[in-house]
Amino acid sequence: MWWKWTLALALLLAMFAVARADEDKKQDKVDEVELQRQEKLAKVAKILEKEGKYDPMRSRVAPPDFIPSSGSSSRAKRDLDPMMSRMAPRQYGKENAPYVISAERLATIRAELTYPFFDTDIYGGTGDLETNVNSQNTQVNKQLTFLLPFFGFGLNYTWVSLNGYLGFSDAPFNWKHYPLSFPVPQWPDRPDPSFIGPFYSKCNIGQLRPRDLDTRQPGLYWRLERDLPSREDQFGVEIRERVKWDIREGIVGATIFKPKHVIIVTWKNVTFAGGSVNTDAKYVTNTFQLVVVTDEIRTYCLFNYAYMKWTSHTEAGGSTDEGQGGTPAYVGFNAGNGTRAYEYTPYSQQLYIRDLATSGNATGLPGRHIFRIDEKILSGCCRREEQLKVYPLTFSPEQGNMLGGTLVNLTGPCFSESYRLTCQFDTTTVEGHVLDTNRASCIVPQLLVSGYVDFSISINSGPYYWKGKFFVGNLTMNRDAPVVMSLWGYREITVQPELIYIDILVDGVPNTGSYTLTPTDYANNNNYNQLDLEMGLLMINLTTPEPQFGLKQSTVVWSRPIPLAWYFHFQWERLYGTNWQVAMCDRWIENDRNLRNFAYEVERCPCLLKQAVADRGRFLPDFSCDRDGNTECEYHFGAIHCVRTALPKYVLSPSPLSLVLSLAACCYDRDGYLMMTADKMWGGNPHRAHNLGKTPFNEANKVPSMSHWYHDVIPFYTCCKWQGEQSPGCVTYRFERRASQDCVGYQPPTAATVFGDPHIYTFDDLPYTFNGKGEFVLVRVDSLRHVLDVQGRFEQISKNYLGESKGSMLTAVAARDNISSVVEVRQRPTDAIWRYHLDVIVDGQRVYFDRYSQKIQQFRECVVYTPSNILNQSHVIIMFASGAGVEVMENMGFLGTRIYLPLSFANITRGLFGNWTFDPADDFVLPDGSEGPSVDSNNLELIHKQFAMNWVLDDKESPTTPMADIDRVCGDSYQCYYDYVVTLRRDFAVMTKYYQDQFVNIKKEGLTNVVSCGALPTPPNGRKSTFNFLSGAEVKFDCDPGYVLLGEQRRWCYASGDWNWPEDGEALCVTEAEYLMMQQGITAGTVLAVLLPVLFALFCFASYQRSKSRQGSRPRPPSPRLAKPPAPRPVISHPIPTKDLDYYPVTTTEDPITWKAGPTDLKLLSEAPLGRADEYSTTETAASSITASVSDSGSYIYADSPTRLDPLGCRPMRVPKSFDGDYSTHEPLNDKPVVFQNVLWDLDDNPSKESSV
Repeated sequence: MWWKWTLALALLLAMFAVARADEDKKQDKVDEVELQRQEKLAKVAKILEKEGKYDPMRSRVAPPDFIPSSGSSSRAKRDLDPMMSRMAPRQYGKENAPYVISAERLATIRAELTYPFFDTDIYGGTGDLETNVNSQNTQVNKQLTFLLPFFGFGLNYTWVSLNGYLGFSDAPFNWKHYPLSFPVPQWPDRPDPSFIGPFYSKCNIGQLRPRDLDTRQPGLYWRLERDLPSREDQFGVEIRERVKWDIREGIVGATIFKPKHVIIVTWKNVTFAGGSVNTDAKYVTNTFQLVVVTDEIRTYCLFNYAYMKWTSHTEAGGSTDEGQGGTPAYVGFNAGNGTRAYEYTPYSQQLYIRDLATSGNATGLPGRHIFRIDEKILSGCCRREEQLKVYPLTFSPEQGNMLGGTLVNLTGPCFSESYRLTCQFDTTTVEGHVLDTNRASCIVPQLLVSGYVDFSISINSGPYYWKGKFFVGNLTMNRDAPVVMSLWGYREITVQPELIYIDILVDGVPNTGSYTLTPTDYANNNNYNQLDLEMGLLMINLTTPEPQFGLKQSTVVWSRPIPLAWYFHFQWERLYGTNWQVAMCDRWIENDRNLRNFAYEVERCPCLLKQAVADRGRFLPDFSCDRDGNTECEYHFGAIHCVRTALPKYVLSPSPLSLVLSLAACCYDRDGYLMMTADKMWGGNPHRAHNLGKTPFNEANKVPSMSHWYHDVIPFYTCCKWQGEQSPGCVTYRFERRASQDCVGYQPPTAATVFGDPHIYTFDDLPYTFNGKGEFVLVRVDSLRHVLDVQGRFEQISKNYLGESKGSMLTAVAARDNISSVVEVRQRPTDAIWRYHLDVIVDGQRVYFDRYSQKIQQFRECVVYTPSNILNQSHVIIMFASGAGVEVMENMGFLGTRIYLPLSFANITRGLFGNWTFDPADDFVLPDGSEGPSVDSNNLELIHKQFAMNWVLDDKESPTTPMADIDRVCGDSYQCYYDYVVTLRRDFAVMTKYYQDQFVNIKKEGLTNVVSCGALPTPPNGRKSTFNFLSGAEVKFDCDPGYVLLGEQRRWCYASGDWNWPEDGEALCVTEAEYLMMQQGITAGTVLAVLLPVLFALFCFASYQRSKSRQGSRPRPPSPRLAKPPAPRPVISHPIPTKDLDYYPVTTTEDPITWKAGPTDLKLLSEAPLGRADEYSTTETAASSITASVSDSGSYIYADSPTRLDPLGCRPMRVPKSFDGDYSTHEPLNDKPVVFQNVLWDLDDNPSKESSV
């Protein structure tokens, strides 16, 4: 057994020996590492000893990573200068006192061109140097823990490459042809990399010359500093302050920028690829740096060129010894994926690239160039003019107030202090001021315009080459300086609007952000020639112009329009009395009556809120009363949403002052019913002037906002808000001058849509599917009245989990109406959908809607807006002057669009959306006007080949999914089924179903005709139970306290569109006193109505009795007697005198008249003159007819001589030869009674012929 023990002992000894050997090896390795560490530390110590005081901004030694510490730690001495050393400084934890940088220190570190980069650290490491990057492995991936906005994309990763760029896609560097062109024209067949390229060329790591002062190792350096706002250590504070002020002073528009993260990439002593090994090519090197700064919203970058010795690598035609000739490096930016690029001309791929190290002059340092790169690339440095093809201005702010006063800083050409600068806004020029080589400034003049205007500059009276677009919109503010506050008034009494200075309110007040004005301080002012000013503005400007800008004129801040009653009402009381509101309202009513009536010309309001929201072509939200934004509704109390007509409507008038640019304002209550001024003063009403104005803007009635306030808002104050709803002035305002338009006659538009892969609903509601690829005509109209063209681009859907997808989807829409601007809405790439979801391009210029003042933008004959609650630009509405509207929506990366057309487009539409004739059978009309294939929405091949492909503009031309999943997602939507099966993408099918349901609901609810009975006015001092006046509505009236309701208390709206007849009269509210008086009057009238017939009957009865009694008491009448024939009187020379005769007989001539009795007797009862009964008697005979013959001595015309004239030259009256007897001459007639007795005239059927004398 002893040998076993011996073997076991030997094995133990062997194992011990092996273990001891391994331990010795490990110890040797540790000793070797420690020796190397000690050597590195010794090297670092030598470097620090050589550098002296440590400065991280200049040192080779990198500071360690910043790790906030909560425990105790040893402190490093602060005698190291991290800005000057090669070695990075130790960072400080939270337990240390915060570092505070002095102004002198900041100026010192900012004087350096390059930011610090380190080739070692205090641990003996390589610092920022990327040692694994070489000519074989040219790039390394870096993950970012924050969002880096670049060219619209939001990125959290990057590749840093030896070849002079910071990339955002892993694209191989292999180019066959030079010069390079970005975006790559062959994309997507060839990759299109996304990058920031300060010097995009093939590079190798060079070598130092013995005489080089900067002995840091050649190569690629990478440094990332995060969370700068919270940093308190020296290096973090100094980097933050340095980069902050370099950005703020280096580029316009960055005055409030606060950096959050910084990336510093340095290419030190890199040489060109392909250099000859037999030459000194490895010593021909360039050193340049890229600094990227972001606050995760805005991104800026600095190109710092320390020295540049070569321009081209050998594959681009450069020489093998010095890297000269051929095509120089590309300098600029590329968004990638075939989207956008920015080449920094005239340096990129030009011989002027040599000037990069001596030009730029950002922050006053030659070799520094600065850009803003988050959404679009803006250069902050001047450039050589002779090599430019376009001359874009970089300026900030990009918007200002239309009344002027905004300070605009600009960069474009290279300036000199001796230059005379002229700035032109629209057509108005102002003098500018040169600040330095890169920057100049000017103050916006008074423009009285709205929207985008041309902004250009001229140097020394030269051409206006450098141009941009300036948006007239929001206000600005200046702080920390004494200010002057003045008051200005506005009026339109001539064609030219007037902005009139009134008074200085305060002077030299510190700008603390607020100031309180006391109206009584201005009670004794006397502005006798300005008392007609009712509206105006406050202007705030600096007491002394800002010296740092060298301006002669101060910047200005304007308020919004305000009523001026707080300032003038004391003077108005002295002029008009205590009822000055009434006098001013009456004055406005008189003036407005002299202007042309316009209310009947405006668009009819939709009856219901859902109709108003769905009518995207004619009505846009009123942002002062918007359910998705500002719900204050100051001028429409009780409304939840108001809409306005999008574009002003011309109402022609002989007088320019009467030119009406009217609009309709429609407001809706919480029940969705239209509010009328006939019910309350807060209802929507027509406006004489449009709030957006109209070109040319500098004329009366056309000034944005100001004309609207002057004609429509201020009268509401004077007549209603300052008097009361039931005042005479407000009643006139509500019922006459600004009466609401009811919805009688409103015609909802029609709509068509496209969504999904792609599925289409035509204007006649015909659904069909068309799987096209390319650009197609959606709607085309070309008639005498309308010209409209809407086009859509359809592209292949991205790959699904099984590979390539066969479906297509809508990716862009472009539209133009008549002479309007061309508006294009594009889908953004997936990685670019973080801040903006859609690109909106108007006349080739990208526009943005992220600021509230830019939510509605007016262009030539069109308005483009995004809803106020949409902050990511994912919902865009285009409204044209014709009433056509285009709505584009993006959701989860998929587009859908709807087009709205008013009734005037009926029977004239063509395109994929069909022929709108209210008959789906004729929707498939071909471009030449001929009839297309028969309508069969199930025959997709027939529709594709014989109809849809005829409307192409640019012809581009499965595994199963469980049916249960498709059913669950799609329901009964065949469009959704189709997309799910073709694309195998559930999210795409979901959005198809979403867009389809949305469109169907809009057509079903928002775009249907409704029957309206018209406005039913609320009685003054009364109320209505509802504001609904649609078919089936029942309205009940009631009165305010102290009033009594009279008339019909209920009204019904019939299906015919008529209200029921008010049998009791229209509803009316009267005061209780008036009602009591009316009741008393009714009572009195009832009593009188009863008494009067009784009294009348009694009177009649009494009269009858009296007449009867008088008839019974009269004597019997005697028999009549004939008069005795008078003595013969053949000739009567004078008239017979009569007693109490007050007139003369007809025969007054001296000539004799012979009377002869006629042969016929007339039975006649006559009445003789009173008082001659004793001379004559009567007898009962038949009276004979009397014939008179007239003769004279020749001075009269006889019947046989009708042409003779009397001595006076007059034609005498023809005298008949015979007369009926009468008493007109008061002469007795033969055989006629001359005295008559009064007789009763109630004769019998056979009256008695007797009469008594």
